[in-house]
Amino acid sequence: MSLASLSRWIRRDPGPVDGRLARIVSDGAGRDVLLLHGLAASPACWGDLRAELGNRYTVHRPHMKGFAGLSPPAGRPHGQYLKSMADELAAYLRKHGRGPVAVIGHSMGGIVSLILARDHADVVDRLMVVDVPSFFSVLINPFATEATFAAFAEATRRQYLDKSPGELEADLKRTARRLVRSEADLERVVEWGLSSDQALTADVMAEVMTTDLRPDLGSIAAPTDVLYAHDGSMPVSGMAIDQLYASAYAALPDARLVRMDETRHYIMLDQPERFHREVRTWLSR
Repeated sequence: MSLASLSRWIRRDPGPVDGRLARIVSDGAGRDVLLLHGLAASPACWGDLRAELGNRYTVHRPHMKGFAGLSPPAGRPHGQYLKSMADELAAYLRKHGRGPVAVIGHSMGGIVSLILARDHADVVDRLMVVDVPSFFSVLINPFATEATFAAFAEATRRQYLDKSPGELEADLKRTARRLVRSEADLERVVEWGLSSDQALTADVMAEVMTTDLRPDLGSIAAPTDVLYAHDGSMPVSGMAIDQLYASAYAALPDARLVRMDETRHYIMLDQPERFHREVRTWLSR
């Protein structure tokens, strides 16, 4: 056995794993941490978190196919993408993990992480959900339900799908200003969106808008931290966003809610030092 092979065996690094829905890269040693990026985003969204964790942890970074430069999966599951992604990740963790793992999910990745913990409790040690309520659409209308938002979600899907390349780029640039604070990060977010499959993004966007996990939270046993953003550019007060997240996660046992001020949706890019501290604290509990 070569030294490189021996090192990989000791660190339990399987090398890149090419699944049906995601390509997963892992490295490091020690406890397992799974990082799930959001819709039309990249594993690069985690910034320097991998370096911050060092070799004390084995970090697994899925790159979901169809987003940020990867070709979309063939025969992708329409209307069941989130559940299918969670199932694939659970199978990967059972094969390559060392017992239950710590899972961090941003935005859509946070929704996937909740489904993973709900349906595959044996692979999840703890959760950190970053800037997404357990039902995304309450951000649009606090009284939303899956039924009342079905038509709106479908209209949004069709509108996104029908955008020309120029319209899509202009829309992504407008949207990105609400997601991240620095110009450099804004350009990265726009590029991730432009290099994502438009049809897949539209479909999963609609699925996220009609996936209400609030009734399922009581079945999630993993202790969970929920980090959410607020800054002065938002049309709602900090108190209002506190109430929204408290309501969205009221049924989740042992949930710890943390508001991150002076940051937008990509908390880990806007406030990396504080985000890293929150992750270290969460892992040490």
